[in-house]
Amino acid sequence: MQNMFSNITSAFCFPQKPNIPVRIPNDDTSFNPKEYPHVIVSAEGKMSGKVLLVHGGTETDETGLGLISTRVWVVNEADKEQVVISASFDKETHTYHLETPKEQCFNAIYYETMVQYPSTTTSTSSLSFSLPNTSLSGSDLSKLAFGSIKTALSNGSIALQDLNGEITHLQTSNGSVSGSFDAGHIDLNSTNGSITAKISVRDAQDGSQSRINTRTTNGRLDIHARATQTTRGLWMNNSSTNGRVTVGALLNKADRTSVIHSTTNNGKVEVDIDASQTGQPLEVKQSTSNGAIRSNLMIPVDQPFQGHIQTSNGSIEANLGSFDLSTSHSSAIVEGTDLTLTKNNKSAKQGYRGAEGPSQIKLSSSNSSVALRFYPAGESLAAKEG
Repeated sequence: MQNMFSNITSAFCFPQKPNIPVRIPNDDTSFNPKEYPHVIVSAEGKMSGKVLLVHGGTETDETGLGLISTRVWVVNEADKEQVVISASFDKETHTYHLETPKEQCFNAIYYETMVQYPSTTTSTSSLSFSLPNTSLSGSDLSKLAFGSIKTALSNGSIALQDLNGEITHLQTSNGSVSGSFDAGHIDLNSTNGSITAKISVRDAQDGSQSRINTRTTNGRLDIHARATQTTRGLWMNNSSTNGRVTVGALLNKADRTSVIHSTTNNGKVEVDIDASQTGQPLEVKQSTSNGAIRSNLMIPVDQPFQGHIQTSNGSIEANLGSFDLSTSHSSAIVEGTDLTLTKNNKSAKQGYRGAEGPSQIKLSSSNSSVALRFYPAGESLAAKEG
């Protein structure tokens, strides 16, 4: 009964904002990045806070050591006795852990942590964050390369600029993800938050095809990828529910098929892909319900291409390819020069432009129009934005 009463009290308490600063043992901890290339920052209990990731600084550059520094604020000074910070060193891993009472109101204790690497450290193996009710930010990180960087956050945003991580996995809930990234593989994941990212993709060190995976619920996706540094092509999947999806991609020559999928429900999909300098096969899929689709694709005429674009209760506009357009209860439109139509009626069009080649694009919609327009070289949005 006492535990039940404690849980009810915790759920409905509304304390004042923590404004009493307190010092906790181990709130400042130094580590040698060469001896401890793996760093784990974690927390448990009821608290809220934010973490800042920094590369370079007077104190760390003078010592050559990394620094994890935390400041804590409480509502009542006696609450500091309930806060514990532990620092452990095991083989090549440094673990920094913050613990507060689980029965406390989450906003009765507030903390700010800085994770700082010296500028002499230009690469390190891994960094991970597992933190409730916490936001993460950082900038000017391009000269610090992570083998992997991972987050498991909740109720907080992620904003990282110039992050360089071979394997980057950023996850949060009830918060946005934003920034600029250089990666071999990258996964950006949120619930109830938008994702906005500029991504430069390079050849992955594990020898596999570079991967971009972005997904959210009840939020917008705005993803722009430059894959000019990879020779193995790109696998890219972007998905949202109840949010608009905007994707831009610039592809280079590669030795295998690139795949770009973009899906949402109850939102618009806009895709611009410039593959005009490539030669490998390309597969593009776009789908939504209750929303329109606009697709601009620049593909060499002799390049194998498969495109499938589908919506219900929304219009479709696309360019490129031997085509198969179909709709119900609306019109199918094809515009351009040098067209050959093998099927031509109000709700369905089939055919090709110029000589029939390996490119194929299929557009299907219900309850709205389908339009395919062929642009002269260099006039599509993909070419202009690439």
